[in-house]
Amino acid sequence: MMVNVNSNLATLNVPSAVTCSKGGKSVPMVVTASAIPFSDVAVSLIVSTTVDGTKTTDNSAGITPNSNVVTLKIGTDSGVLGFACSDDPKGKELKYKKAGTDAAQFSLSSEVVAVTAAKAGTKPASPKLTLTMKSDTSEASKTFIEGECAGMGAAWMQFAPAAKNVAILGKVEDVTAAHGKFNSAAADMHTREQWCYNAVTAAG
Repeated sequence: MMVNVNSNLATLNVPSAVTCSKGGKSVPMVVTASAIPFSDVAVSLIVSTTVDGTKTTDNSAGITPNSNVVTLKIGTDSGVLGFACSDDPKGKELKYKKAGTDAAQFSLSSEVVAVTAAKAGTKPASPKLTLTMKSDTSEASKTFIEGECAGMGAAWMQFAPAAKNVAILGKVEDVTAAHGKFNSAAADMHTREQWCYNAVTAAG
């Protein structure tokens, strides 16, 4: 077997522009990569400032990055970042921070994310999530699920063998913790509890 080897950097795919609700939060910012690192590579959001002599300009005024750090590694090929906006943010951007064992082997698709603040929409009282199996593409060893969630948000899906009687988690903190521990590369996945997360970054 022949393998082509080069010195090209892999790409960390990040949004270059994102909308947030005034007095609320941004749409989910999905982070992926064109290749999986040998060890790990991490991406987070930081504020943007410009220094001109003795003057420092805050380009992120009214925009607060969350504390999430997306760490991509074997078994984790995507993650989500986000931020909060004040009622009237004056800032227009945030920056991405790259770190991790294999950071030098990756480049960011965008160093900066442009932020647009918009008036918040009406929050649904009882948002629904629908899930259906795609029978045309599913097979015995692999099942494809298609779902829809209200507006621009995100959904976690929990799957488990019926015989395991797995408890349904009711708190978002417990759900995110369980999803964070899930390793999709583990052996004998058909006998284990499985998690899936997907973010909706555009309406419709």
